[in-house]
Amino acid sequence: MKQIEKTPLAVWAGALSNEICNQIIEEGSLLIEEQATINQDKSIDPSIRDNKIAWFDEGSWVDNLLLSYVFKTNTINDWNFNLNQSEQVQFTKYQKGEFYTWHRDSNIESDIQRKLSVTVQLSDYSDYEGGEFEIKDCWGTRVANMHPNAKTQGSIIVFPSFLLHQVTPVTSGTRYSLVQWYSGPPFV
Repeated sequence: MKQIEKTPLAVWAGALSNEICNQIIEEGSLLIEEQATINQDKSIDPSIRDNKIAWFDEGSWVDNLLLSYVFKTNTINDWNFNLNQSEQVQFTKYQKGEFYTWHRDSNIESDIQRKLSVTVQLSDYSDYEGGEFEIKDCWGTRVANMHPNAKTQGSIIVFPSFLLHQVTPVTSGTRYSLVQWYSGPPFV
């Protein structure tokens, strides 16, 4: 756990080109949009999360695009989590007033546990205000310092799914991102 304490996240600044990000936004905007849910029961609670999502098909080119960054991060940071499956890539859209409060992506009571989460900054940061992605340290007491280029269009952030994180309310414009989770057997 010492390595996670030292490096609670990895930022691949500007990893995807603006052209690729714009293509993902274009294709994501054609997907069937739904109200974002919370928890495994797919409940809706607009006091916790208020935004729209859609899903890319499993095995899509977008899905394959993120895989190498997740596995490189897991190895480079010496986390070495046992990962054996991924979930569909979620296309997220936050408009004025929309947000997602502090939460974790993992559920320790599940047989398959989310271990690594990945988020991709698709929008150019000049296209919206607010909508800050924030993550807390391992103890959940302090907001971790984010790499200054994490807001750059095409940046990929990979972090352990058990860390608290949020997206603050968007105050103007639209923020687009991708989210995906990588799972494995329970931690022992």
